[in-house]
Amino acid sequence: MHLLRRLLGYFKPYLGQMAVASILLAAAGGLMSAVIAALKPLTDQILGGVTGATAVEAEGGANLLDTVIGRLPVESGSDWLRDNPFAAVPVLLVVIYFIRSVFLYFGQYLSTRAGASIIRDLRAELYERIAYQSQRFFQEHSTGLILSRVLNDVQRVQNLTTKVLADLVRVAATVPFILVVIFLHDWKLSLLSLAVIPALGYPMVRLGKRLRRAATRSQETMADAAGLMTETIQGAKVVQGFAMEPFEIARFREAIDRNLGADIKAGRAAAMATALMEIVGAVAGAVLFYLAGLAIARGTVDPGDFVVVITGLGLLAMSLRRLNAVNLEIQRALAAAARIFDMLDHERDIRDVADAKALPAFSEEIRFHDVGFAYEDRKVVDGIALAIRSGEVVALVGASGSGKSTIANLVARFYDPTEGRITVDGHDLREVTLRSLRSQIGLVTQETVLFDETVRNNIAYGRSDVSLERVRAAARAAHAEEFIVEMGDGYDTVLGERGARLSMGQRQRIAIARALLKDPPILILDEATSALDAESESLVQAALNNLMAGRTSIVIAHRLATVRRADRIVVLERGRIVEEGTHRDLLERDGIYARLYDLQFRED
Repeated sequence: MHLLRRLLGYFKPYLGQMAVASILLAAAGGLMSAVIAALKPLTDQILGGVTGATAVEAEGGANLLDTVIGRLPVESGSDWLRDNPFAAVPVLLVVIYFIRSVFLYFGQYLSTRAGASIIRDLRAELYERIAYQSQRFFQEHSTGLILSRVLNDVQRVQNLTTKVLADLVRVAATVPFILVVIFLHDWKLSLLSLAVIPALGYPMVRLGKRLRRAATRSQETMADAAGLMTETIQGAKVVQGFAMEPFEIARFREAIDRNLGADIKAGRAAAMATALMEIVGAVAGAVLFYLAGLAIARGTVDPGDFVVVITGLGLLAMSLRRLNAVNLEIQRALAAAARIFDMLDHERDIRDVADAKALPAFSEEIRFHDVGFAYEDRKVVDGIALAIRSGEVVALVGASGSGKSTIANLVARFYDPTEGRITVDGHDLREVTLRSLRSQIGLVTQETVLFDETVRNNIAYGRSDVSLERVRAAARAAHAEEFIVEMGDGYDTVLGERGARLSMGQRQRIAIARALLKDPPILILDEATSALDAESESLVQAALNNLMAGRTSIVIAHRLATVRRADRIVVLERGRIVEEGTHRDLLERDGIYARLYDLQFRED
């Protein structure tokens, strides 16, 4: 119930639409009872040629046709309807169904519109929650799992908020009206028949819990399959390069086989509920027909009343079956909602404190105060005391796993230190807003991220107010304009997913142009040239020199040119600073840096 109440909380902005839709759908459901009531005069006409008026006088039962005709004004044609009894009932049915169809159209339209809006809000909130999560979150949750939450699970809930709720209102409103009609026509027969309803409802309750568990397992296995597909698509070159297509196909088949098993369990529970209801309904119907046949033969039950009651009970059984189907959909949706809310409730590791202030424009220094950081009880950096002055280029070097990238990530506050603190111009990073901090940082990494957008939009990235001339100026400074203008549509060329239409060096230069346009005072270069060939490296390095001019730069690189030109080189080993100085000073010291230089940088 907690899940359902929380889900219904998203209905608040659309209560007006949902209320009107519910009234219209309830009215449409209620009109089905009028259709059933119209069967009595129709049956009486067919079986005995009795008019509606005579039937009422002879049997004392309810007669919808006489009631309607009696309320019509004389000039409306009520005499014609009374004189043509075989036409009156069909006309009445057409009118009822016409009114019902109008109610159904507007009711379903409004409920679908409100339901789709609710899902849009839920999906947007989920996406927003994910977008603000820390890097730790994305390390702990696979891409496939996240996509499964946003797409598959929300789709399950969408079925609930649109079609299922509309059916629930319509069918639930139909049931009491049917009960009223059949009791008015023959209360004894109706009471006897309704004794079977608890037996019909048992499968809905008993098997609903089992279905929810099966639905949860089904959605979890689908997330696993989505994760495998994402990995295969992103690593298609490696998969094909190692001729591992059969291996990946086998892994995917195993995942979807697990999903199939979970779906079969869910289907078994749903089928069992339907089968049990059919069996109970058939037995009850057989007993009812037998007893009613005896009563009609004795003259104690009117055939018209019996037809109304049996038709009403049939429709009631159909309504209960539909409610069972609705219950199954609700269980699936609640299982999906539990997974969605689990992600919505995931605490953000990195967030603004309550009284966070905007960081003033950077002007003096970035300082590490005995900073330590551990990830899953594994210490990555320890006791880092470092000051980076405004305008200074500082290179971080060391073996893999020495903590270089971690230090850069701490400056951008992708993580928070587990020990000590980092300040910018004396302001603790945890006490300033993330937006004001990151707006002053430019980031160029080895793994360049480009979007399936135009060259212009990739460079401007979210800034529609930037003129084309400024974009071109940034591209020229990044040595990118030459290859851009040679592309089919120039700056309007769509780059494809992850910039697939560009070489690695070209992607890096687009990323550098993006950073140049942002014009941040602080720059982080994380292995920006390590994956390039010599020619691309030369062009990218020239672009980086333009980018670093006049900025405070933290450089993580193995390339000789960048390291040599740094104002200061900080050598890390096992998360600690072990050496610090210029390129020449460190070589003369003949320590760890000199050894790294001999191993990694010295040219023949």
